[in-house]
Amino acid sequence: MDERIEDLQRLPRNAAACQGAVLPLARFAGEDPASPAQARVPLWVHAESGLVYTDADALLSAAHDPLGAALEALIGFVETMQARPQRVEVRDPELAEYLRRYLPETGIEVQLRDRLPALDRAAKELAEMADAHAQGPPSLLGGRDVTIERIRAFADAAADFYRAAPWQYLSDSDLIEVESPKPPRLMGCFVVLGAGRSIYGLGLYPDRLSYERFLRAGQDADYDQAITSGVSQVTFDHLEEIPASDAALWLQHRLPVAADHAYPTAVKYGRNGQVSPPTEAELTFLEAILRALAETTESEIDAGRWSKEVATSDGPRTVTLRIPDLLDPPSPQEWIKRGFLPDRRAHERLFADMGRYLDENSLPEGDEQATISRVFAGRSFDTPLTQPRTTAEQAQDLCFQAFGAHGRRRVQLARRALQIDPDCADAHVILAEQAGSAEDELDHYRQATEAAERALGPEFFAENVGHFWGISQTRPYMRARFGLADALNAAGREEEAIELYRDLLRLNPNDNQGVRYTLLPGLMALGRDEEAAALLKQFDEESASWAYARALLAFRLGGRSDAAARELRAATRINEHVPELLECDEPIPQPPHYAIGSVEEACIAADQLQAAFHATPGALEWIAEEVARQARERDKVRREKRRKERARQKKRKGR
Repeated sequence: MDERIEDLQRLPRNAAACQGAVLPLARFAGEDPASPAQARVPLWVHAESGLVYTDADALLSAAHDPLGAALEALIGFVETMQARPQRVEVRDPELAEYLRRYLPETGIEVQLRDRLPALDRAAKELAEMADAHAQGPPSLLGGRDVTIERIRAFADAAADFYRAAPWQYLSDSDLIEVESPKPPRLMGCFVVLGAGRSIYGLGLYPDRLSYERFLRAGQDADYDQAITSGVSQVTFDHLEEIPASDAALWLQHRLPVAADHAYPTAVKYGRNGQVSPPTEAELTFLEAILRALAETTESEIDAGRWSKEVATSDGPRTVTLRIPDLLDPPSPQEWIKRGFLPDRRAHERLFADMGRYLDENSLPEGDEQATISRVFAGRSFDTPLTQPRTTAEQAQDLCFQAFGAHGRRRVQLARRALQIDPDCADAHVILAEQAGSAEDELDHYRQATEAAERALGPEFFAENVGHFWGISQTRPYMRARFGLADALNAAGREEEAIELYRDLLRLNPNDNQGVRYTLLPGLMALGRDEEAAALLKQFDEESASWAYARALLAFRLGGRSDAAARELRAATRINEHVPELLECDEPIPQPPHYAIGSVEEACIAADQLQAAFHATPGALEWIAEEVARQARERDKVRREKRRKERARQKKRKGR
């Protein structure tokens, strides 16, 4: 340090001043994300020219010496300018005292000042650059009339909401209307996000029509600006994912937070794709809604309408919420009209109705099919001709109705079914699908499986193995078993899941449920190649998943062999888009439907096989090189064909 100070003395003097500080940044500095420490960086600016000097890569944690770093950065700045400033200006008394110990011999005066306009401009630009680089939402503090006190109240309410986890009871199918307080113009109704365990928070809409437009657009992943205009969101994320300036607020002011992945933010989507933070009034409204939901019980939700007295930044408020679809449940046709795709399981109610009709009516032998076609032609599954007779049938009928409904209504119907018949497997399946946690999901699928086994009995399994899916009363069991296997797989218990998948194929070798598409990648990811090869042979099909699985198995068995190249060539003819997606680092979106050879089919195949490819040393490099080589070969063949065609044309012209 002394040698560098001496070097400064030899530089010419400059009449201007430098302003500096150790600037806090909204980044982690340290190895423990559960206890985030705010990173800092020294910043210096030439007051006259506006030239800025900082080393953004040298982030300082609490363990670093910020004063020494500030001096090091100042020396680097002066060396860059090749001129000593007449003075340096800082507003931190501790930094001023530190600099005065080292700079007297250089002739640089150290002044303590409250107003440092050049430094403030540079700091603001640096923060804006950080926010822009993060490509995140705008800062809450940028909302009209929003203060740190309002943000603190919002943060406290958001933390309570997150800890209460109302997504255990509500899904984004449950539209909630706000009766009081009077909502802001574009926040008249909302849904709770989190049932899908990916995005947590609130989605707010001006009205039901806006919500339904948004829902229909989501089915095709077509969220254009006209659809998102007027939508608002409260979401939760890790500290580094929220706006940098907001992260700084949380760290500097020690704002409440429920977990290290639960830092809240709120945004509004306007016209032309504009994104803005909520105003003071809107932020306080969100505070009230979050507090009310945090205090709401499951029984209050099931009542369909409830009120809560909550404290807000503007004093106590009465929040009254209602779920219209619980107070007046829609018909299946109404759900479809709103944009909710029908659940195909609901149509099994029609098959049950047909079975009861045949039981109740003595028809001449051979006349059953014609009569069923005549009587049930055009009949909807929600208007049965017959009524359930036993408690088991009554409970199952409620489940069929639940399959035709959505959101909390499904849960209500499933629980009613269990009250009638505790061994109603489909009721537990529904509760598993609507579960708010992985533990509850696994528990309900296990109960569903056990209930179905009791209901069917061991003799039934022995007598009907091999054609289970063709018997309607087995389907709740097959659904429960498949769901249990998927839940175990998601919990990291792959070996247990594979045994359940294999047993499902034993009971139903035709695999009407598509178990093989989950079993195959599971076998390959675990290195059980012989079983995977047998499964490929058992279901000989020309799908992208099967074709690329064959290619990977050939590579595993023989490396960069001619056999592996042939399999890969066949796979690329079926779908050429898969190789690129296999190397994707981001989650691969899963489309609701696809066409053979399409990008959508490739997304499904790549998602299924990505883990197996990554688990195979050299596989991704091989597939990239082989695809490039095959492309060169095709280009060579095309060029040769064009050359021969030009030669033939030239020969014809010469005749």
